Amino acid sequence: MKNFNCIVLIVLLITGTTFIANGQENDKNHMGDMFVHPFLAHMSLPDPPGEMSLRITPFQQRLDSTVGQDLAIHIEAGLLPGLGLHIRSDGIKTSPYSEFMLMYSFLHDATYNNGLSVFGQVSLPTGPAKSNSLKYLFGLSGRLTAPKIVVVDANMHINLVDKMAEYESSFVFKASEMIYPELEFRGEITENGTSLYSLIGLKFRIADEIALGAGIQTPITKEREYDTQALFTLGMAF
Repeated sequence: MKNFNCIVLIVLLITGTTFIANGQENDKNHMGDMFVHPFLAHMSLPDPPGEMSLRITPFQQRLDSTVGQDLAIHIEAGLLPGLGLHIRSDGIKTSPYSEFMLMYSFLHDATYNNGLSVFGQVSLPTGPAKSNSLKYLFGLSGRLTAPKIVVVDANMHINLVDKMAEYESSFVFKASEMIYPELEFRGEITENGTSLYSLIGLKFRIADEIALGAGIQTPITKEREYDTQALFTLGMAF
């Protein structure tokens, strides 16, 4: 936990002071069809240099009669043209690992609305992990945009050592300039089974770079870590 908090603080300080000033000069029209960010899923293309986003998502989770609360955090920042940094914890108290990802887009259009990326990820044990070992993953992600209708982001993480894969996708629809219905899927494929969760939510853009949302995530498969998850999210871009 302390390691995660220190790293997040360092990233915020560096990116906040170095990139935000540069971001004032960047043309933000490339985000014109990007609507708002998903609740939990990674964006499939890195942000351009000078841009940074933050998602804070408190949630309540229920498994049988056990109820708990936690907080998910997701930071994304553009470092260089086509190169971005992602930091994510799906639960500061309960998630055993936090993700630190470098993403490189090798194919995209000028607006960053469509394209493909590759990424490498290191998962650090920042929570109640049973092991202090790091996890190394790599993967492929892609984005497809239907202007003024929907943005689709999807990615697949592969861990060769643990013989498993993680996948997630998001569909962000535009109902109006303010209202954005969302649908997300995520899960894991392991030697012991396959899990799949769906998230249905609604986001409201209350300012150009600020959005609020609420959603419900439930398992589709019998393999599950929880029965229901109620989420509230705040998203900001700088």
